[in-house]
Amino acid sequence: MQNLFCTVAICGFALVVAPVAAQTNSTPQPGQLAEPAAQTEQAQKPNGIENLSKTISAPSFTVRDKFDYRIVQSFGARGLVGSLFGAAIGQAENSPHEWGQGVHGFAERYGSGLAGNLSRQSFAFVLESAFHEDPRYFPSEDRTKKYRVLNALKQVIVCKKDSGASEFAYARVFSEFGAAQFTNVWQPPSTGSVGDGIRRGFIGLGADFAYNLMQEFLPFTRPISLRHRH
Repeated sequence: MQNLFCTVAICGFALVVAPVAAQTNSTPQPGQLAEPAAQTEQAQKPNGIENLSKTISAPSFTVRDKFDYRIVQSFGARGLVGSLFGAAIGQAENSPHEWGQGVHGFAERYGSGLAGNLSRQSFAFVLESAFHEDPRYFPSEDRTKKYRVLNALKQVIVCKKDSGASEFAYARVFSEFGAAQFTNVWQPPSTGSVGDGIRRGFIGLGADFAYNLMQEFLPFTRPISLRHRH
């Protein structure tokens, strides 16, 4: 378990430092020639981890907009269907086994999914408001499928700030792992450990990637503010 914590800590540190280091290394040092224009243009392509300049733009969200996106929509199709899908998987795998099968077991799993999603969205709303981060996924302006998939993957851990700049998605990542641990409050012993919470956090980020892909390639799944801008 200690090795697991060390690995997670190192990975988290790398995710935070990498964008900053990449940006720092791109600045010419005194006495150092600037990079040729061709190399500079190559560095600004959509696969740069800290660069979201090749995505479509929209007016920044207000705090009220973020509340609607995170909290209000938790009770809409996105939250209800997502929890239903998760409950179906848990029912098929009989996980956690303490909840059993049948209607009662499915209701336990569905309720757990709804509560877990609401806690994640609540944490994200508070942190995104404090850090001035935009919760939306911004589709790529590039028509190449490779870059569009990379854009969806990148925005799991990178976000736009309210100012339009890009940074590590602190609120998005911290809220996912925070809510995953908070879920242990009502989980039975077989799925209520710290390790289980870490696993749920990574599964949640994987679900974010899947939702990003949907918004990238299916415009009708995007927020209204971004739906008509591709």
